[in-house]
Amino acid sequence: MSKGPARRRTASQQVSVALLNAAETVLDRDGVGGVTVRAVAQEAAVSPMSVYNRFENKDGLIVALATRTLEQLAEAIDVPGDVDPRERFRLACRSYRDFAIRHPARYSLIFGAGSPLEDRSSEVAHSGRAVFDVLVELIRSMRSDDSEQDSAEDAQVAWSALHGAVTIEQAGRGQTPDAAHTFERLLDLLVSGLASGR
Repeated sequence: MSKGPARRRTASQQVSVALLNAAETVLDRDGVGGVTVRAVAQEAAVSPMSVYNRFENKDGLIVALATRTLEQLAEAIDVPGDVDPRERFRLACRSYRDFAIRHPARYSLIFGAGSPLEDRSSEVAHSGRAVFDVLVELIRSMRSDDSEQDSAEDAQVAWSALHGAVTIEQAGRGQTPDAAHTFERLLDLLVSGLASGR
């Protein structure tokens, strides 16, 4: 069945996407501190006013960039539902680690100090909650019963472990020789505990 012609982006949308692409380039290259209106305008080869017209100020630009990053993370950990639930959880967690290791500045933007996620009422926090809800659903799907287990609480515990492992690896502070192997051991422990509801 034909889906019809694909929607074309308006000129305004194309400019916004181009500016976000430029901001992402600056973020990946220079870190969160390097993302300024002037730096993004220079990367996009436009005037700073073009950035202000689309995002109002630096904060608006950072919010849009953080929202995009969370959408990318959500896409990275989205594993098809036809995979065995335990393997699905493992695949999602591996993808989480891979995203953080490949994009350390983006990861820092959303989870580091001063992140727009700190404002629980913001649109970024809504996107962050959507990512967290994926983890909640992954944990629920591993359980064979419909018990009263608090999957949100368990998801917070699991996320704390995953974030801790990634942060230690990024900082080069691990005490074992193979971070990937240690991460797999973490997944073994998480799957064993979460699947049984312990």
